[in-house]
Amino acid sequence: MTSIDINSDLGEYRNEAQLTNELNILNYISSCSIACGGHIGDFNSIKTIIEACKEYGVAIGPHPSFPDKEGFGRRMIDIDLGDLEKSIREQIELFLEVADSLSTPVSHIKLHGRLYNEVAKSEELSSLFINLINSFEKKFSIIGPASSLLGQMLKEKGISFVPEAFIDRAYKEDLTLVDRSEEGSILSTVEEQVNQARSIVCDQKIVSNNRSLKLIAKTLCIHGDHPNSLEVAKALTNMLKEEKIKIQVN
Repeated sequence: MTSIDINSDLGEYRNEAQLTNELNILNYISSCSIACGGHIGDFNSIKTIIEACKEYGVAIGPHPSFPDKEGFGRRMIDIDLGDLEKSIREQIELFLEVADSLSTPVSHIKLHGRLYNEVAKSEELSSLFINLINSFEKKFSIIGPASSLLGQMLKEKGISFVPEAFIDRAYKEDLTLVDRSEEGSILSTVEEQVNQARSIVCDQKIVSNNRSLKLIAKTLCIHGDHPNSLEVAKALTNMLKEEKIKIQVN
């Protein structure tokens, strides 16, 4: 591998210190997915991050979620499929409205949190999502879990799919993420995250329960709301330079 996209989930700040952290991360990434009202975010927060991305040359995309601000989009909620489709559409439309007002192209869509995981493994939800994105005049790449049902279905429909891996999350042997509620689900240290990133990028492998498993990803995620995200971004950039791997959207 000669290049890799580094993406971060942004627009999730709640105060000036968190916003400053997000803006600093832009120095080290090539794309970002911006919260657009489902779990957090509004017109102004989207605008702030898009304007910064234009300055740094970072590709942008919406980051829709279950409509669940209280749970930050990280829990399953009871919602009618029609209402879910309406919510995702409204979140994407809000994002596109802001991007259009700033004359900024939109490269991708990446779902957030529990919705990301549920759509990835559900034929019904994948179909709903694919039909929704096909209804837009603009065409987008879709970022989703490597080795997921969603990825297979997108490829069958001829839609660009960007397989993603997380450097800060533990994986199960079926290549799904260990639930956040379980012990050991989060790789908290910079060293752990950089080592997992190196394994993914250089060897196309991750380790789960002491087993080495093949995982092919075209983008790596840094969670912008994690306490050490900026430190991780710097260390990841240094590691990739050492390995002579470019950071760019593929």
